[in-house]
Amino acid sequence: MSAVMKSVVFVFACVAFACLAGQRAEMQSASCLVTTISGDIQGSDRGASCAFLGVPYAAPPLGALRWKPPQPPAPWTSPLSAVTPPSGCSSIQLPAGTLVGSEDCLKLNIWLPDPAPSTPAPVIVWLHAGAFYAASANFPSHNGQRLAEETGAIVVAANYRLGPFGFLAHPALAAEDPDYPSSGNYGLLDQRAALSWVRDNIDRFGGDPGNVTLAGTSAGAVSVGLHLVSPGSSGLFQRAIIESGSPTVRVITHAEATTSGNALASALGCVNPADVLTCLRSKTRQQVTLALQTDDWQVAEPAGKVFWHPVVDGIEIPDQPRLLFEAGTFNRVPTIIGTNRDEGLSFATRSFPASVSLAQYESWVTNEFGPHALSVLARYPASDFASPLDAMARVVGDVEFVCEAKRLARHIADARTPVFVYSYEYEIDEVFPDRVPHGVESNIIFGNNYVPPRFPNHVLDAADVSLHAAMAGYWTRFAATGNPNIDDDSVVHWPAFKDPQGPGRGANHHIAFGTTNASGKRLREEQCNFWEPLFLRTTLNGVPAATP
Repeated sequence: MSAVMKSVVFVFACVAFACLAGQRAEMQSASCLVTTISGDIQGSDRGASCAFLGVPYAAPPLGALRWKPPQPPAPWTSPLSAVTPPSGCSSIQLPAGTLVGSEDCLKLNIWLPDPAPSTPAPVIVWLHAGAFYAASANFPSHNGQRLAEETGAIVVAANYRLGPFGFLAHPALAAEDPDYPSSGNYGLLDQRAALSWVRDNIDRFGGDPGNVTLAGTSAGAVSVGLHLVSPGSSGLFQRAIIESGSPTVRVITHAEATTSGNALASALGCVNPADVLTCLRSKTRQQVTLALQTDDWQVAEPAGKVFWHPVVDGIEIPDQPRLLFEAGTFNRVPTIIGTNRDEGLSFATRSFPASVSLAQYESWVTNEFGPHALSVLARYPASDFASPLDAMARVVGDVEFVCEAKRLARHIADARTPVFVYSYEYEIDEVFPDRVPHGVESNIIFGNNYVPPRFPNHVLDAADVSLHAAMAGYWTRFAATGNPNIDDDSVVHWPAFKDPQGPGRGANHHIAFGTTNASGKRLREEQCNFWEPLFLRTTLNGVPAATP
């Protein structure tokens, strides 16, 4: 890379960090070779950045390690080639009947500017979306190369176990180790192991192990919220970013989760208590994956599907996260929380790809909200919307995302911890005409084009790049300092959220990202006041939200 290009990279970094990163020195030279505690790693030179792909942060969870907490990776003596994206942990079945991903998947990707920082740089550890059963650290929307090159931040994206491999709860698993009487949260333990790896190694890449931001969208955002209440994750990250996730909805209990675990064991013929774990671990990945029917998050899920999600096990998640946040029992770190304007639309159209009739909408509300259904229909009558589908989407967006985001922000603010709320409202008609659905914001933040199969093809245009530059600036300043703002009149000030009813009373401010960015207050206030007294489950996994 030329000296001119290196200077350009440095200027971008100074804008993002207010020059906190300082000058950079050459990495072990320009070869993208780094020595970690496990051995040397050879990455790939991308010009303005180095990429390290498929770096093991834990031992492969195979054989006897299936459904056990992650173990340290074995060291290596020859340089590890980290130039190929790793297999994901996904257990979904493609239409042709083949599986994607692998169980040997506990690996991560790292992107850092080249030359590497001489002053320790802030680190963003990204947890991918995918409803806890799909996607990976290779998700195109979340590729960290551009963000690292333009801002000087170091971006880490980690795989974690998914589906039944990541979230199987079973009594025999909980009884297997007297020192760890739990099961069902292996995917969360993987995420924590990745954070531990970052703590122990990221300084060798030029990162600051004491300045780590844990971030994610959708299932990744839910995971970030759960690490906020998980005692074992304390101290492993110093900031949090939660994009379009609801850690404060009612989470399934360990007892409920073991019902699904027992059903999986029965479907696999593992019913003898004396050897149930040996039997389960002897089954092939395909047998485990296909034993029970699973699917993506939707509204109006058909009966009979099983969802593999984190569980309240009394250890990793000591109690319902909402109760822990209400009690102030959480890891208090500066946090960004936000949602997209039309979050619910994606989930409604998955269940009803053609349209929703008035009768279907009212039936769904009745089934989902039970004793609260009449009040919900009075608050969200179909006649107030362009169609019953739009009414359904708004209900899901408010109850599942916007109002839970504000609830979480309020609890963090009440603990006198900085929290910043956003509403993402930027429309790209080529991606989704006139709507801003779930999941579209991360392409803009990372600066990546939209690609199939998740989205139609869309190459970022000048307006998109302008918003990317603004949001990347907010995100990386926050990662560097805990505050997304900068002393620059050209940058819209993002006010901290304050609980109108809490200590230090004030309006509940947020920033709206759109064609122009602007601060606002009282986002969806009347609607969120309606949902405030209710403690509901997610509307997206087949169990009615009003189920106790």
